[in-house]
Amino acid sequence: MKFKFAKAAPAAWFVAGLVVAGSVGTAAAANGSYIKIGLSNVGTKTTTLSSTSVPLKLVAPAGKAPLSVGANTTKVPNLNADKLDGKDSSAFQTKIGNLSFTSLTPATGWTGNCYSGSPGIAASVDGVVHFHGDVCSSDGSQPASSLIFTIPSQFRPSTTKYLTADLCNTNTGRIIVQSNGEVYVNDDPADTGPTYASACFVSLDGITYTLPY
Repeated sequence: MKFKFAKAAPAAWFVAGLVVAGSVGTAAAANGSYIKIGLSNVGTKTTTLSSTSVPLKLVAPAGKAPLSVGANTTKVPNLNADKLDGKDSSAFQTKIGNLSFTSLTPATGWTGNCYSGSPGIAASVDGVVHFHGDVCSSDGSQPASSLIFTIPSQFRPSTTKYLTADLCNTNTGRIIVQSNGEVYVNDDPADTGPTYASACFVSLDGITYTLPY
């Protein structure tokens, strides 16, 4: 008795080849060849995907990430991502750097850097205005005006701000920041003068207010 065997179609041999290829070894070369699914492919050359549409689409089951990377911590250049944890990048605050202070020029009768540094002003990215340094009388006597300096326009509040300030000899006073930029000092009402504590020392360190208020 003779048996006849049907000739296998090319597609069948292709499938069989995949099965065999997938059953031997743990890695497959990728240089100039196909990437073999289910195997660890090894390549030493760069693969470029070019297309008029999306060149690569990865579909994964629900709950599975479509792509993972190894332990390499090197950053990927030019990587664009619309969202992080479901939030648009515009929802995240820019990294806050050091404050950049603008020097303030003391008004007539006043001087700076009496004890703790020259007077300055800065605004953080979240709109908080910061003072630093100090002012005092330029000659030790009570200045004719309580105007201590004028701040630049970008730091000016839309309404007058009354801010507590430390004065000489543990006295407490306040500075008044007006919308036109003029800043005045008020002494403690209990200070009877004639040379007030502000003439000795007005500390600006730690005084803040927020914009645009």
